[in-house]
Amino acid sequence: MILQQYNIHFVHEVDSTNRYLKDLLRTQNLVSPFAVFAGKQTAGRGQREKTWESEPFANMLCSFLVKNVGTVSDLSKLNNAAVLAVVQALQGLGIKNIQVKWPNDVYINDLKIAGILIENTFSNGVIINAIVGIGLNVNQLNFNGIEATSIRRELHNKTEVTDIMHSVYDAFYHFLIQSSSILLMGVNEVLYKKNENVTFATKDRSEVYTVRAIMANGNLKVSQNGNSLEIEHHITKWIK
Repeated sequence: MILQQYNIHFVHEVDSTNRYLKDLLRTQNLVSPFAVFAGKQTAGRGQREKTWESEPFANMLCSFLVKNVGTVSDLSKLNNAAVLAVVQALQGLGIKNIQVKWPNDVYINDLKIAGILIENTFSNGVIINAIVGIGLNVNQLNFNGIEATSIRRELHNKTEVTDIMHSVYDAFYHFLIQSSSILLMGVNEVLYKKNENVTFATKDRSEVYTVRAIMANGNLKVSQNGNSLEIEHHITKWIK
């Protein structure tokens, strides 16, 4: 079903909205803006192949299509547009203390409320399609011991999921036409644990660094003993 006014394809149940949109691209000539919105996911995924657990029909589970992105260097703009779209939608509801946890999560008071997963299709080194998956906790109350929150937990009342979907949809595609520098500035204004010490782990060891800023290339600028360096998300894990 296509939701009118917005180019959103609604499905009752899918394994993952990213995978569903990827399959649609193989059979249909889709144009952006376009999004898939599901009531239930049976195999939702996050970064590092983590599963995304979601109560059926309680949350916003969606994937946005972006065509002709450019090169790998343009991916950080996509991520920044996605997290800022969530931040803006939450701020519009009057929610406070919203922060972006590098590289792709949104937190409220140290509790996760949203996550982003971007998957790309390349041709000759150019990204021809990007699928930006966003999972946002809306009306779920029980997270089975996971440190998470939802809009309902923050506001103490239920919110219409489609209203949130429309807000995020509008904000995301609006941010995509903004300059990368403006988006980067916006993300760094709400950076989680900024100027605080955080433990990061690589394959070989763990280190404590002071979080400074997200860089234009998507890396995280940190410092240790007066020295600055950049860490990459695909080889570094945020511990605590």
